[in-house]
Amino acid sequence: MEESGRDPTKPPILALFTEFPSNPLLRSADIPRLRALADKYNFLLVIDDTIGNFVNVEVLPYVDVVVTSLSKVFSGDANAMGGRYVECQPSDATYHSYRFSLVLNPKGRQYAALKNHMVAYEDTYFSEDALFMERNSRDFAQRVRTIDDNTQAICAFLRSRSTAEGVPSAVIKEVFYPKYTTPANYLRCKLPEGGYGGLFSLTFTSLAASKAFFDALPCQKGPSLGTNFTLACPYTILAHYTELEWAAQYGVEEGLVRISVGMEQGDLLLRCFDIAVKAAESAE
Repeated sequence: MEESGRDPTKPPILALFTEFPSNPLLRSADIPRLRALADKYNFLLVIDDTIGNFVNVEVLPYVDVVVTSLSKVFSGDANAMGGRYVECQPSDATYHSYRFSLVLNPKGRQYAALKNHMVAYEDTYFSEDALFMERNSRDFAQRVRTIDDNTQAICAFLRSRSTAEGVPSAVIKEVFYPKYTTPANYLRCKLPEGGYGGLFSLTFTSLAASKAFFDALPCQKGPSLGTNFTLACPYTILAHYTELEWAAQYGVEEGLVRISVGMEQGDLLLRCFDIAVKAAESAE
């Protein structure tokens, strides 16, 4: 197929991969614009909708492939793999494990070719993982709505205590959440009854405030997301410890704290975050 507008002296773009929204800044790409570019330059558009999830957003009409991590909120219990692909890089002894579902857009321009490639797929899904995943996913939609409601209430509370809202002497700088971060792009794909997901991030006016907030927040701590219980992590320190300056260039500050909200009682969660905010304010 002729690639309209492509510079023949440069190698072609084969595919563009993005999240919707992104991790950890919860930015949503302009999906219709990416679709137009994919059509113009004849590349695949692949979107990971794990953070938005398909109860809240619908991206399939715009893309060629949708991938979703089934071991996150789809499962919730964090006790089962959701399909598995392992990539090994012997040069640095690094191993990456991915657990996902893959959906092809049947109306996509490349559907026939992609489906033809799928015949080589080998199903090695461990049977007990499959059983647990099916069991866990039965109340997926109900859990997502509870998590969405909890997250929206928490983010409203935290944003009301932030410099982004013009609060004098606030220790919270910004609340990164799809409702506040590139909202127009998110709303293009948001379903009528959908929410904004269960993930958000915070930045602070000082590292001392960030550390005090994280230490005082009475919830589980860990690097995953999408669990039925609230989970916090010092994202940048965990993911970019050896490249802090590089990450900061893209807005991922050293003191960023990422929160994956769970299904706990809403008023209890708000009290937990109030405790953490007060600790951060005392650290200033």
